[in-house]
Amino acid sequence: MRFFNSTALIAPLLPASCGLMLSSATVQAADLDWYGKLDVQALSVNRGLYRYADQGRQLELPFSRLGIKGQQQLNEDLAVIFVYEWQVNGLDQANKQHKLGARNTYIGLSGSFGELVFGKNDTKFKKSEGKADLFNEYIADIAQLTAGQDRLKNIVSYQSPQWQGLAVAASYQTGAGQEDAGGHDVSLSYGDSALKKYPLFISLAIATELNQLDARRLLLQLPLWRPGDGLLAAGLMWQHSEHQRNGKSGHSSMAQLSYQQQQWTTKLQWQQDDSRLRQQEAAIMLSLGLDYQYNSQLSWYSLASRLRLPSNNDHAIALGLKYSF
Repeated sequence: MRFFNSTALIAPLLPASCGLMLSSATVQAADLDWYGKLDVQALSVNRGLYRYADQGRQLELPFSRLGIKGQQQLNEDLAVIFVYEWQVNGLDQANKQHKLGARNTYIGLSGSFGELVFGKNDTKFKKSEGKADLFNEYIADIAQLTAGQDRLKNIVSYQSPQWQGLAVAASYQTGAGQEDAGGHDVSLSYGDSALKKYPLFISLAIATELNQLDARRLLLQLPLWRPGDGLLAAGLMWQHSEHQRNGKSGHSSMAQLSYQQQQWTTKLQWQQDDSRLRQQEAAIMLSLGLDYQYNSQLSWYSLASRLRLPSNNDHAIALGLKYSF
């Protein structure tokens, strides 16, 4: 999980946008769709123990991005699909010379068999979280404590269609580039992570030597109460992780509740981890949030989070405005 400074947004996006426009001119027959997100956030961190966030008050653009996705139909049941997506990197020490970076960038085939793609992409182990992470892409993201939330280069990914709610997915890390090869994952899921088409969402995922990690994950999302047009829902996650090189291992768990009523959503999320793969010590994080969806594209949000370690504690608060297109 990374956070981004506002001063880095405009200049890097302009050349990227021009390059994407020029490239799109060469694929006239393809169906193209531009998309993106601009997220402006005021963030305050007390001690600086959170990952990818500095101590003090700051203006951030968490995961602000611009992308283009397309599809070229080859016949009635086969199409070439592609995604080309860029993000503004943070201005931490690791990114000062690289203000713009690639996100999901892949090409593949889609048909009645599902989707098979190659490139830089979220692993299917990461995708197995569904929509259970209530603070995805913010400082309270489950990646603060839980390993395996990776986006990797040079992976082949497969996603099956659903059969009566069941679906399988897998990733394989190839030997292209300088990365470790041979790592893979597989996941089995049932239901709909948005909790609209099926009564629950459950997934089981296994990663083997994927980005030097062995892990097992079980996740459950389910509705608890539907009062009128509202929804009270819960999510639970358990994970065991073992790092292949540093020898660290342990368990992570997460529990969350959300209540959506018309345009308002209240969120509560608790998480613990003793593997020490993301923090130097065993840690517990508790986060509370409130979102308001103004329309299909514009929303504002607030969150407060507390990170507790055996040797120290930290807390963060944020207020933000998000526009998606």
